[in-house]
Order: sequence, then structure tokens, then C-alpha cells
Amino acid sequence: MKKTATTQKFITISSLSILLSMLTVVMGAPLLRVLRKAYGPLAFWILGLLATGTAWFLNAQPLALFLGSVWMTLGAYMELEQKGIGWWISGLLSISAGAAATGLGLLGAFRTNGINTQAEIQRLAEQFAGKVQAMNPTVKLDPEILVQQIPSAIVIILILALGLGLIFEKRVFSWLNLPREKIASQLKLLEYRVPDYVIWIAMTAFLLTMVSFGGKAIAILAVNIVNVIIVLYFFQGLAVLEVFLDSMKAGAFTRILTYIILVGQLLLLLSVIGLIDYWVDFRSRIKKIKTAENN
Repeated sequence: MKKTATTQKFITISSLSILLSMLTVVMGAPLLRVLRKAYGPLAFWILGLLATGTAWFLNAQPLALFLGSVWMTLGAYMELEQKGIGWWISGLLSISAGAAATGLGLLGAFRTNGINTQAEIQRLAEQFAGKVQAMNPTVKLDPEILVQQIPSAIVIILILALGLGLIFEKRVFSWLNLPREKIASQLKLLEYRVPDYVIWIAMTAFLLTMVSFGGKAIAILAVNIVNVIIVLYFFQGLAVLEVFLDSMKAGAFTRILTYIILVGQLLLLLSVIGLIDYWVDFRSRIKKIKTAENN
């Protein structure tokens, strides 16, 4: 069967990407990458503007913010990727663009709803925490902490969307039987590694969360940085895990079980593995062991 980008497939991808983004925020990302690569930038950006604008005018402003920021992040990353810019710079710039879009959207939403002060934002967070606890009494949310960690929450959502888009893009192309163009600057996921200098940022931020050197504002900034870095090293730990499973020639059942346990239940453990990988370099050691066994 010939791989072609048909109108029917465009409608399928568009509908599913918007639906999954509405339901889960991040799971529509692989479809959005496929949409951009298979149908070009014009179709991608026009559909993004229509979806975001429709949600905003239907007074679904939180949905519009999520759709717009994820769309902006993925679109900006792919534009930079197409120009041959390295994945780390592309990721940093695209997530910054997505976060800026979210910040501007939040300001617009707050003003539209008459929320103009820190105290009013705090009351909104209290209402949200109350609703969450009403639905699930076991969940305890501190409204003040919730407000303080909004910046890192936004960045983490965008990182997860971009990460999922990169990880599952190939499978979506295969599922939809679409031609997939390979880009020289594209990230090789099994080789994903956080730049070495980030370890010093991580250690400094972690120290500032434990010891107060510059008051409350510095501590809040440090906590947000730690939250983001945990997610960056989670993906590095995920890459280590995938190389290990490949070396073991793990089957589908073993992989599914491993991911359910580690990703579903022990997410922080993968972040720790990713962090330790800076010093240990697990993947090189696994490859050496495998090479020795083959010889």
C-alpha cells in the first residue's frame, strides 16, 4: 500500500490530535508532529489558530491555553529542527516560546475574568484546591505552594508534550501509513543526554531548596528549577532503561510490565537513574558488556 498524505488522513489526524489534547493536554503531541511533517507548516499553524481561537471564544480559556502553548512548542521546535538547529537549543527555545504564550494567555484570561491581584489569584487557587479535595479527600493541596509552582508546572507540561511527540512520532507515521522524512538534526532518542552543565544548575538549585541563602523568592525559584530538572533527567533515565531492555532483547510483555512499574509507580527512580548516568554512563557500560558477550 502506497504511503500518501490524503485529505481523509488529514481530517483523522486533526480530529484525534485536538481530541487527545483536550482530554490529556500532552497525548495529542505525536499526532501534531505527524501533522506538521506530513502536511506542512501552513496546515499546522492554521489548524492551531482555529482550534485555539475556537476554544477561547467558546469561553473555554484553560483549554485554549493548553492547546495554544502545546501547539506553539511543537511548531517552534519543528521549525528550528528543519533549519538544522540542534535538539537542545531547539527544545530550549521552543519551550520558552510555549511558556511565554501560556504566560500571556494567563494574563489575558485573568484580566478577562477580573482577576488583577496576587490575592485574587490565591483565592482562585484555594477554590481549585477545594474542588480537587472534594472529589478526592485523600489529595491535600496547599494553595500557596500551588501558585508558587505554576511556572514549573507549565514548563513540565510542555516538556512532556515535546518528549511524547518525539518518542511516539515514528509509530504514528507507521500506523497512518504516511511517508516520514528523516532530518539530520533530529534527536536520536536512545542517545538523549542532558548537557553536562545542567548538573551544576541542578545541584545548586537543590542546595537552595534545603538552605535559605536569599530569602523566600530564591527558594521558590530553586524549587521550580528542581521540578523541571527532575523531568529532564527522567527522560535520560528512560533512555537508559530502553537501552537496557534492548540489550536484554526484552519482549513486548516484559517491556509493558517494566514501564508500568517504573514509569507508572516509580517515576522518580528513573529521574535518579538519569541523574546518576552523568557520572556512571550506564549506556556505554551496557554496550561494552554486550560487545564482550558477543565476542
